[in-house]
Amino acid sequence: MDGVYIIWQSGGRVIRIGQGVIRDRITTHRNDPEINKFSNLYVTWASVPSLQKDGVERYLADSLDPVVGDAFPDTLPLVVNLPDIN
Repeated sequence: MDGVYIIWQSGGRVIRIGQGVIRDRITTHRNDPEINKFSNLYVTWASVPSLQKDGVERYLADSLDPVVGDAFPDTLPLVVNLPDIN
C-alpha cells in the first residue's frame, strides 16, 4: 500500500510523519536509531492518491509537529481528518 503514515508514542507525541510504500518505510524506520530511542511506538497509515500525498504529509507535519524529520514537501497543505492518537 502506498500512502502517508504517522509514527507516534503512547500518549500522543508524534515522532515521525512520512509517505511512500508503507511496508518499506516502516521497515526502514525499525532500524533507525533516531526513532528507536523512543519507547511504546505505534503506527497508523492511510492510502492516499499519489497526487495528494505531498499535500497530506505537509498538513500532518504542520498540524502534528513531529519530533523527527524536518524536510517536508514544499507544497500547499491538503486538509484531512487528523487521527485520534492519544
